[in-house]
Amino acid sequence: YPVGTMKLFSKQRKAALPGSQEKPSGRFQKYVLYALGEIILVVIGILIAVAINNRNEARQDGDRLTTYLKNYRTDLTIDTTMIGYNLRILDKKKEGFDLVLSDTLTKENLIKTPVAFALMLTYNPIQLQSKGYAQLQSHVDNPETVGDSLVMNIVAKHAAYDALLKSSIQRISDDIDDNMAYLKNNEPWVADLLTGKMNDEILTYFTSKDYKNRVAIHQTLVYQNLAAFLEQYLLYAKETLTALDERLAEE
Repeated sequence: YPVGTMKLFSKQRKAALPGSQEKPSGRFQKYVLYALGEIILVVIGILIAVAINNRNEARQDGDRLTTYLKNYRTDLTIDTTMIGYNLRILDKKKEGFDLVLSDTLTKENLIKTPVAFALMLTYNPIQLQSKGYAQLQSHVDNPETVGDSLVMNIVAKHAAYDALLKSSIQRISDDIDDNMAYLKNNEPWVADLLTGKMNDEILTYFTSKDYKNRVAIHQTLVYQNLAAFLEQYLLYAKETLTALDERLAEE
C-alpha cells in the first residue's frame, strides 16, 4: 500500500484497539473504515492482476494466431507449387487424350504417342497441406477467441476446397481401379503391356471403341473436374497469399 495510506490505517487500527481513549462508538466506526479500506485495496489489487493476466493472454493469443497464419501461408506456397506441377503434367497428357478421342486414331500414330496407353491407368495423387489449416481451425473452434474475418474465410473455403479435391481424386482413383480390373479380367496381354512388350492385339484394343469410351469418361473426371478445381484453388491461393502478406505486415 502507499505509505500515506498505511499510516492512515495504522492510526485507525491503533485507535480501534482496546485501551484507546476514544469512545467505543468512535473506535468501532474507525475500525469499520479501516476494514473497508483493506477490502478495497485487496479488490483493486485483484482487478489489476486480472487485467494484467488478460492482457498477457491476449498477447499470447495474438502471437499464436500470427504463427498459425504464417504456417498456413507456408502451406499455400507448397500447395501452389505442387498443383502447378500437376497441371503441367495434365497439359502434357492432353496430346494423348486428343489423339485417342479423335476420328483419325490409327495404330501407327498411337505407337508414336506412348502417353496414350496410360491415360486411364495412371494419375498423380494430390493432397493439400493441413498443418496451418488445422491450427486455424482450432483457433476458430475455441470459444474464447474473438471472431476474425480473414481466419473465418480461410477455414470455410479451405474446408470446401479440401472436400472437393478429395472427392475428385477418389472418383479418378475408382475409375482407374475399374479400368485395371477390367483389363486384368478380360485381356490376356496385360502383362505384356505393363512390361512394355507391344503387339498387334494390344494395339487393336487401344484403337477400339471400348478404350475410346473409357478414355472419354476419364477425360471428363480429369479435366472438367480435377483440373478445373485445381485452377480455381490456385486463384484462391493467390488471393489469400496477398491477404496474408498484408495482415502479417501489420503484425
